[in-house]
Amino acid sequence: MSIATKPITKVLIVEDELVAANALSDGLTDMGYEVLDIADSSHDAIALIHGQVPDVVLMDIKLRGESSGIAAAYEIHKISSVPIIYLTAFNDPDTLEEAIASSPYGYLTKPLRYTEVNMAIILALRKYHENKILKEALDKEKELHILKSRILAMASHEFSTPMSVIRLLVWKLQNFEDQITKESRAKNLASIQSAIKDINWLLEEVKFISCSESGEFPFHPEQLDVITYCQQLIEGLQTDGQTRKCRISFHSHGQCKSLKIDKKLLWHILMNLVSNAIKYSYEGGAIDVEVKCDQEHLTLNICDHGIGIPPEYLNNLFLPFLRAENVGNVKGLGMGLYIVKQAVEAHHGKIEVESEVNVGTKFTLYLPSA
Repeated sequence: MSIATKPITKVLIVEDELVAANALSDGLTDMGYEVLDIADSSHDAIALIHGQVPDVVLMDIKLRGESSGIAAAYEIHKISSVPIIYLTAFNDPDTLEEAIASSPYGYLTKPLRYTEVNMAIILALRKYHENKILKEALDKEKELHILKSRILAMASHEFSTPMSVIRLLVWKLQNFEDQITKESRAKNLASIQSAIKDINWLLEEVKFISCSESGEFPFHPEQLDVITYCQQLIEGLQTDGQTRKCRISFHSHGQCKSLKIDKKLLWHILMNLVSNAIKYSYEGGAIDVEVKCDQEHLTLNICDHGIGIPPEYLNNLFLPFLRAENVGNVKGLGMGLYIVKQAVEAHHGKIEVESEVNVGTKFTLYLPSA
């Protein structure tokens, strides 16, 4: 059995007094630290940082040459945010003020006491770790804010089309009731229902993304007859007007009645993948949906013979808002595959894609029973 060991803290010493530097190096080694090197000038310190970034830098303020340790700290922080602790024999107000302005992680006056050096390093590393966590949280919050703004902007644009259709057709039905034939009325009502379905779809997508990015991702697996459920979804899609340009074939193998799958997430997976297959297929194209399962796993294949995905997009295919350059004027948020990926990972499953431009795309999903 392997035993996990705590990684050794790597220290860079920047000190132009060789005797003091070697003594400090010996003291740090005795305390269990690894001294990467000793630099006696700001130039050498910066060069060493370019080669290997230590966990902490012990920096003398007064160094030989024109550049001080404080100036070196500013240059080092352009390369890395490594914590720097100042060492100095000077504690006058001007030096202290200049040092504080550079945001050090510690300030020790000479002669040094190694127990104080050890404590300063421990505190600096802890503060650095806390700052890193805080920065990551702030970056994540900023990223979420940008993501939500983009979702709202794109969703507002996507909502406008079905809403315009509904407004126009309702106005037409209200103002030309006596002139509209029974067949035309039925056609207009079907168009309104289709527009409402598009709005519901968008609402579900936006709600899913919001829950996923806020960390409140719902996962509620239940025993489900997967074949029957998937077949019903496909039949529902086949009644939609947009599927008329394609022929969807559904195939199933095995017994899937005892699998525990999140029904809502499976809806998102299947609807997004089949909807994409329809959107990016050529007129008269064929789409094959295959469901295979045993007592523990579900395998789902969706294959189209459409425009395909350029190879340079495949590695980042599941990122939000990514849309390949060959989609043309086909509308969409660019969030469908991102949603599929989130839903698959919630099941601890995996997804694979094969695609060739102007030949077609095949998605294969493996979902274990929860």
